[in-house]
Order: sequence, then structure tokens, then C-alpha cells
Amino acid sequence: MAALTGIVPTLRAFGAINPALSTELNALGEAAFAPAAYRRERIVARAGVFRAPAALRWPATGRLAHRFAEDLFDRVHVLPTALSLGNVVSELTREIAVWNAWRAIPQTLTALRLGGDAGSTLAAPGALPLALRPLQERVLTLTVGLDGPPVIDAVAGLSFADGATWSIRIDGLRLQAWTLPPNWSEPLTETLAWLTDVQIAIAGTVTRTPLREAPHRSWEFAVLADRVERRWVEYALFDWTARVWALPVFVDTTHLRAPLAAGVTEIPVDTAGLDFAVGSLAMLWRDVATYELVEVAQIANGRMTLRAPTRRAWPVGTRLIPCRTARLTDAPELRRHTDRLMSTQLRFEATEPCDWRPALPATRYRGFPVLEHRPDETRDPSAILARRFDLLDGDVGRTQVDDASGLMWTTQSHAWRLVGRAERAGHRSLLYGLQGRAEALWLPTWTDDLEVTETIGETALTLTVAACGVARSLRQQAGRRHVRIELVDGAVFYRAIEASSELTLANGDAAERLRLDAALGRVIAPDRVRLVCWLALVSLAGDTVELRHHADSDGLLDCAVSFAGIPAEEP
Repeated sequence: MAALTGIVPTLRAFGAINPALSTELNALGEAAFAPAAYRRERIVARAGVFRAPAALRWPATGRLAHRFAEDLFDRVHVLPTALSLGNVVSELTREIAVWNAWRAIPQTLTALRLGGDAGSTLAAPGALPLALRPLQERVLTLTVGLDGPPVIDAVAGLSFADGATWSIRIDGLRLQAWTLPPNWSEPLTETLAWLTDVQIAIAGTVTRTPLREAPHRSWEFAVLADRVERRWVEYALFDWTARVWALPVFVDTTHLRAPLAAGVTEIPVDTAGLDFAVGSLAMLWRDVATYELVEVAQIANGRMTLRAPTRRAWPVGTRLIPCRTARLTDAPELRRHTDRLMSTQLRFEATEPCDWRPALPATRYRGFPVLEHRPDETRDPSAILARRFDLLDGDVGRTQVDDASGLMWTTQSHAWRLVGRAERAGHRSLLYGLQGRAEALWLPTWTDDLEVTETIGETALTLTVAACGVARSLRQQAGRRHVRIELVDGAVFYRAIEASSELTLANGDAAERLRLDAALGRVIAPDRVRLVCWLALVSLAGDTVELRHHADSDGLLDCAVSFAGIPAEEP
């Protein structure tokens, strides 16, 4: 039997002598702490005694440990020390707390100063000098009005009798509201501009990186003003052209269905599909001179909660419009048709992020969404079939063409004509989902590309179509190897073409046979097929999309884009 070698550990009981320690450490006495008591806001205790033996051969020094009381008491606290007011759209007030944290010494506030903003005031709760008893708090009131410079950059100063001073930085932005609605005889054009870094390799592979979390958003529209409206608008432009405006998103206008009293903080309104957002602005509007800007604090259950109460009452039918902060991109040119009538074209660009819920199509094929929307054909759709090649020309000989990728780069137009809030909101979600050129999806050609000539069996893996050059010209190239099969009953199938060949039918007609990657699962006669078209993987051809609003959110919207094929990514 093999021998095992081991040790028996020595057990250590509390208080036992440890021979591994030096005699000096063993000789140290235990710490003795006196009991502590809390009396009159102070902790009263006798200092603890640590008995060191005579064997201690080095000097021992100590210091009083810093306590929380030294940080909190015996000083003056002012909160906040900086105020960021954000967008000032109505007169507002803010509180500044001054706390005398001295436990036994009173303090006296001797002076208040507010410099840098003529439209703001700072007031104490009593006449100066203002006494503060030990541990007493007093509240100062800062009032910011609408009259004043557009940029608020002020400093409030507080002085005390003992010579102490405090400074409070105050910043914000006063907004002027644009209150003249567009002239709807012309469409209002809204532009959404994303930014995508697109890198295309020689072999055709594409790398797309979105660079903006939210698109740059702008609005361009015409206005027509007469008499009093002209004066209001022209004078506002004279003063505020280069500054930030509170711009109503006129296309998302809704109306009050019940009277709204003054001093309320909730507005019953259905905001679904509209551009109301928490933290943004909204406008109650009757005419160019009668309006009120409010800040949105919360949106839930068909009600919009405001950060501050309304200042006046509003009747039924008052327009409620979401607002965005925006700046004029160009100096407007005023066309004076008469001494009273004026028109101009304006273009505003948002100065705040304009987020929206993104949503790509629910139908998916081979890992990518499929755009099932059939395009509007008010204008003829178009397609471009292009190759990316290098033309080599030495000027003295024949030119040569190098098609390095060997892929077809298609471009196809697509248009929407949408009516109503739901359709328009869904379309906007699609655009935000695509993020310009960042995302890919399947796009049908929506043309009669293949004609089925024989009944398709339930388990058949072949599709017989009239001869049209699929086997000879297309040969399952990217962009022409996936099909969309739509039946008259609305059923839709997506399949890949794995092979193709030419043949002659029994009646002598030329045909082609296409091998599918999967059976359709039902018997389909040729007369039950509505459309067979090609399916290509694409992304938007550009990062900028224009929306042409012919009316508000309940009316008509037109949008036209181009999609560019990305054949190297096609499965």
C-alpha cells in the first residue's frame, strides 16, 4: 500500500497566542472606546484609548479624522448654483434656495445682483438686508420674461455681511413663434436627410454605416399675408430672421374638441400619428396674434400633460399644433403684390433632434424585410440597368472596359400617394427604419416579368414559363434570381430560382423551366396567377427624402424615392 504524507493543522481559538507573531504585536493591548451620546445636534464622546506597550520602539502620531459635519454645517449653501432654462416660451419662475447651515451663527444677505439679461428679475422674500437665523432657509424667486435678448446669459450674485459671495450662472433661449400658416395652394415640402458612410469594394461588396441618430429635418412652404397679418409677419422677420423660432409643424394640426380653461395642465387630445413629443413644444392657435406656446411634459391615454398651466382660456376648435425649434436657412425675399399684400417662400431647418418610431415591413424573406407597397403610378415608374466598369482609354488606341465586379447595379423608382394619419405615420416609420441608405430590403419590380404556362403542382419544384431569355441572359444573376408570385386570391409566395433551361412544349411553343428552391404547397393553374415579378435586394439610393404635403395629416401626401440594388449582399 502506498504511503501518504500529511500534516495536522493547529487549531486557533479566539484569544490564543499565535507564535508566528512578533512579541511586540502580541504585547499590544485592545482598543477601548468610550460610549457616545447624541446631544443638541452634537455627538459627545470621550476619545478612545489605545494602550501601546513599552516595547513600542517608534513614535506614534495621530490626527482628527474629517467628518461629514465639517462638509455640511458652518457655512452657507445656495442651490442651484447653475440654472439652464432651455427654451423660454412664456414667462417662467424658478426658485433659488439659500440655507444658513451655521449651527450657532446668524447670517445676513446684504445684496442681490442680476446682470446680463434685461428681461429677468431676482427677488428676495423680504427687504434687504435679509437675516437668516442658524439653520434657516430662505427662497429667492427668479422671474424670466419674454421681453429681452434672444440668448439668456446672465449671472446672479449674492453678497453676505461677512464678505462671502455667491454666483449663479443662468442660461437659456427665448423663442419667437412663427404664427402664419402656409399657403396650401402649393404643397409644403418636408425634407428628411440622413447621413450614411457607404464604401463599395471592387468586388461589389458594400459597407453602410449610419452617421446620424436622427435625420436633419426641414420644411419649405409659401405664405401669403394681407393687411394686419402682413405687418405681424414682416416685423417678426425683421427682428428674428437669424434667430431660433418655435415653428409649428402645420401638417400635424389637430383641434380642441372641448373648451380649455385657463390654468389647466392637461389637454385631452389624440396624438397618435402626430409629431407631439415629450419635452417639445406645442401651440394653441387662433390667429397670427392670438396664440400660446406650451411645453409638453407627458403624453398618455389620450391626454397631454403640460409643464406649466395655460395662461388663458381657449374655445372649441382652437388649433393645437406640435412645434419644433427651427432656424431660417435663407433670408426670405418678400414679394409685395400691393401695398397690403405680400407673399414669400420660407425654408426652416430644425435645430433639435426629430425622433420617430422606426418600423420596417413585417413581411420577411431570407432575413430581410420585403416592401409590399405597390407604387403609385401617377407618374411613370422608371428603372436603370447599369454596370460599374472602368473605361481605359489611351487616346491613341482602342478603349477597353473592365467590369471588375461583374454585377448588375439596378436603380428603380418608387412612389407613394398616402391619405390619412395612419398611412402617413406608417410611411414615416418606414423611412426612419431605412435610415437613408443604411438598411436593406427586398423590392419587387412590379412588372409582368414571367408568364406561367403550365399548372404548378402541389409538390412541384419547377415553374414553366413562356420563353423570354431567362436561361440565356439572366442565368440566376444577382437581382434576377428571386421571384415574387402573386395569385388572384391575394396569396403571395417568395422563391429563389436555382436553375433554368429552355425547352419546347408538346404544342411546339418555346418555353423555359425554372427550378425553385421550395414547392408552393398548392395546385395553381396559370389563370390563377396574377403577377410573377423579380425581387431584388436594395437600399435607398440617397440619404435625402422629400415629403410633399398637400394638406395636413388627414389629407394627401406624395413621396417619391429611388432604390439602388446591392447585388453582392443578395443571398
